[in-house]
Amino acid sequence: MPAKSAIPLFNVNSITEFIKVIEENCKSEYFLFRGQREDWELSPKIARIIPKGSTSLLEAESKMLDDFKRTARPFLGIVPKNDWEWLALAQHHGMATRLLDWTTNPLAALWFAVEKPATTDFGIVWAFDAPEVDIIMPKHVNGNIPFAGPKTKVFQPEISTARIQSQNGWFTVHKYVVSKRRFISFEKNSSYRKYLLKIKVPSAFFNDLRYQLDRLGINRLSLFPDLEGAANHAEWINTFLTDEVH
Repeated sequence: MPAKSAIPLFNVNSITEFIKVIEENCKSEYFLFRGQREDWELSPKIARIIPKGSTSLLEAESKMLDDFKRTARPFLGIVPKNDWEWLALAQHHGMATRLLDWTTNPLAALWFAVEKPATTDFGIVWAFDAPEVDIIMPKHVNGNIPFAGPKTKVFQPEISTARIQSQNGWFTVHKYVVSKRRFISFEKNSSYRKYLLKIKVPSAFFNDLRYQLDRLGINRLSLFPDLEGAANHAEWINTFLTDEVH
């Protein structure tokens, strides 16, 4: 079996270097970005849950979504029209789904990588050159089911919430591999691995990058335009995180 080709890796220490990597290597129309404080696997949250009792992972997924649909309606101004929109809404409010968050805004992805003090030596920004043929756009959802199909999909959601809009949110919709009884990490998916590149951000620069991004208008309030975002941003601009104390 031939060895897997290495995912291109770039190291950056500043926003200038970060933008240079993006400009030189991410030129196609559908590049997506994801920031992570650690070098975690690219797996959706549902891949890490433990179902109760004898319930299978897929059964738990179905039951969670049904319960969310039943209980969320009183809090909604606009009710989602299909399971794609329901999943996007549940994902943005913290429920475990088969969706993985991405953004078309590389600076937003960088903020998600550096927003909190590091727990390891570096954070990661992934860049993914999404093949257009694999993208499910809002006009394509009819006739497509997020839980079926032969492979992982890329999903451009309707702008149904302020968070999705402000974060320029997209998703990958991960396929459950029945034969392996699990979800396969995206960076190990042979169909998509070749479209990935990885940007490494040393933790020593998190503090400076956080403040530079804030000056560029990328912060908790701009990405979470609600009361929670306002409260968190107000706290941050008036206090120090642990890596900001010298």
